[in-house]
Amino acid sequence: MPGFLQPKSHIQHRVAAIALYRALLSRCSSAHALQDEERTSLHNAIRNKFRQNRKLQSSRQLGLVFKAGYEVLGHLDASQNPNSKSIDALKTLIPSLPRGIARSPPRWRPAKPPPDPSARDRCAVLPPEKALLNVRPYAETTGPRHIPILASANGIPFLRIKKPQPPVLSRVIRQALQRRIDNFHAKILFSNYWTPLSNHEDEWDAILERECDFVEKDTRKYGTFDPLWVDEVIKAESANRAAHDKDVQKTTEIAAKMTELIDKETELALQEGRKIVRGRKIKPIRDRWLK
Repeated sequence: MPGFLQPKSHIQHRVAAIALYRALLSRCSSAHALQDEERTSLHNAIRNKFRQNRKLQSSRQLGLVFKAGYEVLGHLDASQNPNSKSIDALKTLIPSLPRGIARSPPRWRPAKPPPDPSARDRCAVLPPEKALLNVRPYAETTGPRHIPILASANGIPFLRIKKPQPPVLSRVIRQALQRRIDNFHAKILFSNYWTPLSNHEDEWDAILERECDFVEKDTRKYGTFDPLWVDEVIKAESANRAAHDKDVQKTTEIAAKMTELIDKETELALQEGRKIVRGRKIKPIRDRWLK
């Protein structure tokens, strides 16, 4: 068998292991020279050892376990003779088996179904009056003051306070990133698809008006006028650009508030006489850095 191939993936190895496993179990069940308890213990030991060694990859270890299995199989075959020494060998082997090996293997239990995602409250967030930026910095703390760390997830600022990260924070970051990606994709779609298409439609309307004296009028709301396809695309592009600018402005304001919060927390911690450690080099912040 090639060295790069796992034994459990090789057909010859699987056939030999399954054949030995079935032969041992069948001979163990028909070994009438053993007591019922002895047959049960040996039967459980065979099942447990095969379960433990099913992922072996070492050629040396596989050779040893196969050799031991064939030796036990030979003793079971020879135990059919009442005067055989194999019966004594088996009766000596079975009591020496560890208790964990002689026990019956655990029963297979079906895996629990995953929880229904619809049962979770996806809007379970803190109320505005308990939001982080509204309640901190705390004037007094019962223990050491933990200063949050300003982090960025692809340009989305957030405060890292503890690990693991709360699921609500992860959801908010994913939503913000997805909103930014959707705006960018819409911008590309407007510039590369809808704008050229609307220009072609306007050119076609101009051809109809010039060659066929046909003018499309729109009198639905604003009176009679000659609409242009590109005007609606420009409006949509402006709305998309305004949404992007609003998102950037909101992100900048939140980052400024977070920076101000960290500065206040740092100042309070220094006033309390505590040493603040930041960075991998473990250098405390000095007073002159806060000025």
